[in-house]
Amino acid sequence: MKNYTLSILHCCLLILFFNQAFSAQVYSEKNNSVYTEEHLPKNRKIKISKVKGNSIQIDLSVLYGMNITPDSLIKDLKKAAITSVHVMVVNNWDGKKDDLLFKPEYLKAFRKNKIAVWLMLPGNCMYDTLPSPWQMEFLKPFADKYLYFYSFHNEEYVRWQEERVKRIFKNYDFDGIGFAESYFPEWNTINTNGHYGDVSLFARTKFTSEYLHSNGPTLTIDSIFNNAQLFSKWQDYRAEAILSFNLRMKNAVKKAKPDAIFASWAIAVLGGTVPELRKHYGLDLIEIAKKVSPDVFFIQTSYLEWGNPSLKPNYIAGYNYAKDAILKANPAVKVAIQADIASLSFHNPGVGVRLPEWWLEFMKMSKEEGYYTSTSYEYAFSKKQGLWVD
Repeated sequence: MKNYTLSILHCCLLILFFNQAFSAQVYSEKNNSVYTEEHLPKNRKIKISKVKGNSIQIDLSVLYGMNITPDSLIKDLKKAAITSVHVMVVNNWDGKKDDLLFKPEYLKAFRKNKIAVWLMLPGNCMYDTLPSPWQMEFLKPFADKYLYFYSFHNEEYVRWQEERVKRIFKNYDFDGIGFAESYFPEWNTINTNGHYGDVSLFARTKFTSEYLHSNGPTLTIDSIFNNAQLFSKWQDYRAEAILSFNLRMKNAVKKAKPDAIFASWAIAVLGGTVPELRKHYGLDLIEIAKKVSPDVFFIQTSYLEWGNPSLKPNYIAGYNYAKDAILKANPAVKVAIQADIASLSFHNPGVGVRLPEWWLEFMKMSKEEGYYTSTSYEYAFSKKQGLWVD
């Protein structure tokens, strides 16, 4: 969602036991016990197969501005054998019914044509303001002044997301929901552009007093970075916050709509490792796979890849280290992959153009590499550039 990751897209830990025999777990807020899919009424079973195969992300605000009718949209989706769409909301919509945001004629067209509908929300940022105390702070100011980042360490922010989920499913019957960008920025940026967060006074105070149980003064970020033991605990602190966020979002989703498909989102980098993803992004793939056990676990493509004009569609083979780690930790999880097919050329005309053949090859490769579903950013920008499948 960030303009350097995706153009627009890019805490009290619940201690829960993992039961690998079932892919769908519903967590009880009352007693923290685990309920498997076996406990759901027969008419509320999770029909995960509806999202198998090709998918596409759709920014509704861009779509509406192009005056594409529901019928035209459906025809385009069928050309690419799309089975599900991820409708994206990147502002502070709180979950209330909004026919301008989700125009009924488009939702009806999806249903009529048996195209499953995911809701896709950002986990760490949005192009709108929430209370300023919830914001992340970076080592250096972030370049895009219209993009606001919010911290997984802030209990009020996480609780707002939980309440938002409850309202969403009171008003809309989405097949699935996922929180993309659910990680701390950014890959290896401590000593480069400084887009490393959250280093706010709030985050450091919570780390000092609640995580380390220290009565001393709040630690500075330099004192954390320059002490190997403290930096290791800091990484644990970040990873546990993201794990908790995923647990709580899944819990809220399953309580609101037990048969909704819940997706966790991570990100990978070519040449990276699972421990490095944890160090730089706070993403512990193994713990999320085990303890959250999402129905689907998406691996998002890093800007380091999609920003490469010469990127080949078979690049995803280089993400197998992340996929394999997830499946080893929890074979029941369906792993998915996300690409960016339109951002680079949209913002840099003529550069890194991903022709339809590129995307078709990517989707073919994703199946060959064992991904349950693939999705790409994004339909409207691709259509604007004349890059959609004929």
